[in-house]
Amino acid sequence: MAAGRLVSHVFRYGGHIGTYLILGGVDVKGPQLMEVSADGNSYGFPYLTLGSGSLAAMGVIESTFKENMSEEDAKQMLITAIEAGIYHDLGSGSNVDVCVIKKDKVQMFRNIKSDNHKAFSKPGGFQFDKSRVVVLEEYKQKLVVQDGA
Repeated sequence: MAAGRLVSHVFRYGGHIGTYLILGGVDVKGPQLMEVSADGNSYGFPYLTLGSGSLAAMGVIESTFKENMSEEDAKQMLITAIEAGIYHDLGSGSNVDVCVIKKDKVQMFRNIKSDNHKAFSKPGGFQFDKSRVVVLEEYKQKLVVQDGA
């Protein structure tokens, strides 16, 4: 239902809403993954990848995916796939997050791996003298909120 409503909404805008999503959930058919693109096109598949690192991630998933995998095997496959996307694409971030969706429960595993740490950083952070920051222009507008009743 969520995918259908999203598809009909973005289709009305003819691709002008920059929506490229993977939706996951459980319905009467069981676990579902749906990809929804900005033009309103959608399809379901047992595994999906999206984004700039998706080709490297898809290569890992296609070579290791098996029907009825255990949860631990599936998580390890996804961690490896996300790492492939991160390491082979400069725009793919640095953290690995995994979300496990079951019929009555959703578990989010944040920062399972974070290998791309800063090699050099200043321990106390950076402080800037406020007198050296020049404000070029300031724009203020009075906002009035009224009850529409």
